[in-house]
Amino acid sequence: MSPHRKTLLEGDVPPHVLRLALPLALGMFALNAFSLVDTWFISQLGTRYLAALGFCIPIMMLYMGVIFGLNVGTSAALARVYGEGDMVKFSRMATDALTLGAVVITAAAALGFMLIVPIFRLLGAGDGLMPLIWKYMAIWYCGLPFLGMMMIGNACIRATGDTRFPSAMMISLSLVNMVLDPFLIFGWGPFPRLELAGAAVTMVTSSYIMAVISMWFLIFRKRVLVAPIWHRDIFSSWKRIMHVAIPSMISNQISPISAAIITAMAAGFGKEAVAALGVATRIESMSTLVFYSLGAGLSIFAGQNFGAGNYGRIYEAVRVATKYALYWGAFIAAALWLAAYRIPLFFDDNETVVAYTAKYLHWVPLTYFALGVMVVYNAKLNAIGRPFRATALILLKAIVLYVPLAWYFQEKMGFEGILLSLVITNLAVGAIAVLWNRRVLG
Repeated sequence: MSPHRKTLLEGDVPPHVLRLALPLALGMFALNAFSLVDTWFISQLGTRYLAALGFCIPIMMLYMGVIFGLNVGTSAALARVYGEGDMVKFSRMATDALTLGAVVITAAAALGFMLIVPIFRLLGAGDGLMPLIWKYMAIWYCGLPFLGMMMIGNACIRATGDTRFPSAMMISLSLVNMVLDPFLIFGWGPFPRLELAGAAVTMVTSSYIMAVISMWFLIFRKRVLVAPIWHRDIFSSWKRIMHVAIPSMISNQISPISAAIITAMAAGFGKEAVAALGVATRIESMSTLVFYSLGAGLSIFAGQNFGAGNYGRIYEAVRVATKYALYWGAFIAAALWLAAYRIPLFFDDNETVVAYTAKYLHWVPLTYFALGVMVVYNAKLNAIGRPFRATALILLKAIVLYVPLAWYFQEKMGFEGILLSLVITNLAVGAIAVLWNRRVLG
């Protein structure tokens, strides 16, 4: 039995949850910090460029949802195998997961490239923004397979209980992006001034570098990957991974689709409303990362203990993670309330953009505690192989409740109606998650 596996299957639960979640939180913080810095650099080009990025964000979220879905499926399947102690099977499945990721993500990127114009026309992008959007997305899609391979490689390592290396990879990716961004966006030194497209070139470059490092680590340091890449039982491995990955991908697609619909609604109130949603989305991603790091850590812990049959430890871990999520939800809501008018000024000094963003930061974070509860419960459900219930909660949140409520209230209240609908949705789904999971958690 490896030291990592023994650590997760024995000892006090709260320290293990924190040990797993804290490095992931640092890595996620770095990625989201880069997103905020990237948004800030782009905002210096003007509101037009920020609005173009606002249109791109929902589609980028949609494609990242494919990667995160494969991530969750890989981590959940491999953690259970690791808990069972079958390291030969673990290595085989890790290799198969990376092969699956390469096939799926490359195909998804190619499809996205071909559909750039019709998709963004459907979202309401006009002739003034379309050239900026096309250049950015065409380049961004080229880096997607590299980013996917790095992320799935991280999932393989996380399944062993090691969250430090994946965190270091995410931090390194962010630092490379932050360093290169201004050179390529503004044309510093010998570099050309690429403006919005420069941010996409930075993403491709940094993703390629990190993908190479990740593969080297898996092959030569962890010695996890095995030959052959293609074998007769590969579809059996893919089926086990996709049992969780497909519902998770669907879950991760639902939110971007919902965001795209909401962006189209916001476009009716002007480019300032779209820009404000883009800024608020980036701030929210940073603010809620603790929930997702807790969920990711819990998923590893629950997966290994589920494989070993330690069900009581899973219940205790869920209780601990939920408590931490509630604490963070209260803290971040208070912080964003106090800084609601200051934070948007880092991205755009347009009075309308600032006002819209501040309203978002006053209203929506008050419900983050409910979002945190849902994230924790869904992570546990994925880890123990019950992904469809988790998917149902996401579907309920993003489509069944949010979109109809947003359509109704924006007709009555304007942009504020969209925010009210999100507040109602978060609270309702948090309550439903508690009631729905009571039997499962018991």
